[in-house]
Amino acid sequence: MSFLRSSLSLSRSVARGFHSRALLRAEAKGQQSSGPVLHLRFGTPSETLVAKPVHMVTLPAVTGVMGVLADHAPTIAQLKPGVVTVHGNDVADVTHRLFVSGGFACIKADSTAEVTAVEAVKVEDLDPVLVRKGLDDATAALSKASSEREKAEAQIVIDVSEAMLQAIEAKA
Repeated sequence: MSFLRSSLSLSRSVARGFHSRALLRAEAKGQQSSGPVLHLRFGTPSETLVAKPVHMVTLPAVTGVMGVLADHAPTIAQLKPGVVTVHGNDVADVTHRLFVSGGFACIKADSTAEVTAVEAVKVEDLDPVLVRKGLDDATAALSKASSEREKAEAQIVIDVSEAMLQAIEAKA
């Protein structure tokens, strides 16, 4: 039990040290003292969608939804279909909500996050009628599929369509 307590105490000390260093860096750069910022670069292979300092970004990682703030532990995460949410000045300030079909996020020790999505579209631009039609078509294709490849392709469309519908329903 004492090992757990000392580990917890050490973890808290390390976290305070990271936060203090981030505040010092922010003050040295002349930023607002409201807290450290995360330098986000988010895009697809063909375009950059967001390249600015932000408070937080929420990512749909295959391991679960992941909130990333400044001084996040260095991480590489695979993204699954879902919504990337960008928070500008604080958690309540949502500046972007984009649906991604998949991709990767690389969070670095210097409070930068690089997110590359295969495809990205604003959640408000998703058409629920077209998404439901795509889901119905993919479900029909899955029931008719004879090869493992056809089954896998149909299942991918089903998974992405269901994630799109969840994103549409969440914004309503």
